[in-house]
Amino acid sequence: MAESTKRYAVVTGSNKGIGLETVRQLASNGITVVLTARDEKRGLEAVEKLKQSGLSGQVVFHQLDVADPSSIASLANFVETQFGKLDILVNNAGIGGAIIDVDGFKAASDSGAIARGEIDGKKFATETYELTEECFQINYYGAKRTAEALIPLLQLSDSPRIVNVSSAMGKLKNITSDWAKGVLSTDAENLREESVDEVVTEFLKDFKESSLESKGWPSFMSGYTVSKAAMNAYTRILANQYPGFRVNSVCPGYVKTDINFNTGVLPVEEGAASPVKYAVATGSNQGIGFGTVKLLASKGVKVVLTALDNKRGLEAIEKLKDYGFSDLVVYHQLDVTDPTSIASLAEFVKTQFGKLDVLVNNAGIGGTIVDPEAFKAAAAAAYTKWAKGVLSDAEHLTEEIVDEVLSEFLNDFKEDMLETKGWPTSLSAYILSKAALNAYTRIVAKKYPNFGVNCVCPGFVKTELSFNSGVLTPDEAADIIVRSTVFPNGSPSGLFFSSEEVSPF
Repeated sequence: MAESTKRYAVVTGSNKGIGLETVRQLASNGITVVLTARDEKRGLEAVEKLKQSGLSGQVVFHQLDVADPSSIASLANFVETQFGKLDILVNNAGIGGAIIDVDGFKAASDSGAIARGEIDGKKFATETYELTEECFQINYYGAKRTAEALIPLLQLSDSPRIVNVSSAMGKLKNITSDWAKGVLSTDAENLREESVDEVVTEFLKDFKESSLESKGWPSFMSGYTVSKAAMNAYTRILANQYPGFRVNSVCPGYVKTDINFNTGVLPVEEGAASPVKYAVATGSNQGIGFGTVKLLASKGVKVVLTALDNKRGLEAIEKLKDYGFSDLVVYHQLDVTDPTSIASLAEFVKTQFGKLDVLVNNAGIGGTIVDPEAFKAAAAAAYTKWAKGVLSDAEHLTEEIVDEVLSEFLNDFKEDMLETKGWPTSLSAYILSKAALNAYTRIVAKKYPNFGVNCVCPGFVKTELSFNSGVLTPDEAADIIVRSTVFPNGSPSGLFFSSEEVSPF
């Protein structure tokens, strides 16, 4: 039986492209992965490649044809016998369902005509009924059968996940049949597998009768498009049916793989890394925090918006829903000065998502009663009064030293000795709190070398904290912050970014 602490994953169609890279990244994170392929020789060759990169103990191979129920049953039996449970299923296997004129496709892609929708796809894509039927057997029915066979093993996991690798082509805006769109857009509570299967059956019937155009179906890569739309609908059904699972569809973007003859924009490393990212932004009901949530959500990141005040937090969520982010933003109350409130948020993230990719510590106050007019007049000068050299020894910096500095500052403040002891006299608490945060950033970056931990000063921003006397808008500031959250793996950590430039601490 499986060790309770070990995690196991299956990735279908994973001998190359996004599937292979997904296996590599999962295995690199200590997960034991079953690499599958229809062709045994290619699958074993893929495993050998991964073993050569140091992952020999993390990857095993099992043959799988998702269009063959007996092959799926064999895989399920293997997983049960070897591991006793399954934690992650990535349904990646898929085909395009068309014969492509490669030269014509590449020329159209290189010119940007495909991306702009300025070309008739029929000029380089030939779809036959046999290929289209096979497309559904693999892309939709294959994913369904695989999920159904492995769900009993996923139910034995304490954090089961199903990721269905889909495509933006499967979005409902690309389904031109009003009837099909109506069925597939039914709310998850009332959507049924039988209804989705009926859409697929009707599409194949219309394809066979050469009536796609007259019945309002897509005309370019129609089988692929409808198969992915059906998979997206099935994803919602599963998520509703198994609320203890995390079940999502993911479009990894336009990735350089065999399916598009390597004409994509993203490398497979980025495509494989895309399945759902989660973020928390503290103090995000207004200003820079709100702008950060909005921008992260616009990039497909699932964001937890937090606020001290429930009413203001929920109002912020409603605003974001108006922007079309209702599925990507959730709210949780947070008081960063209250350990129980922080613990409640951590438990919420663990229960709902099982992981966290991005933390934006935005919550902050000025720490003083300010005359707004005087503040506006002196705003530019305030930046010249940072305490220098207080926390500069990065090599020997510890949390205890930072805490000692703050204790000394508060003691001197209490005794009215800030000026005589050389502390800042204007906005002193705010300045010292941020200097301490900068120091803590370097400590965390050193402690966790695989994390990307940085400080960001977005500039002088028009927010309530500055009485709207800043230069940048909250959205412009948020753009600077969000860019720092998407630095590629291996980027420098423990730095201070002023706007977008590295600056000394």
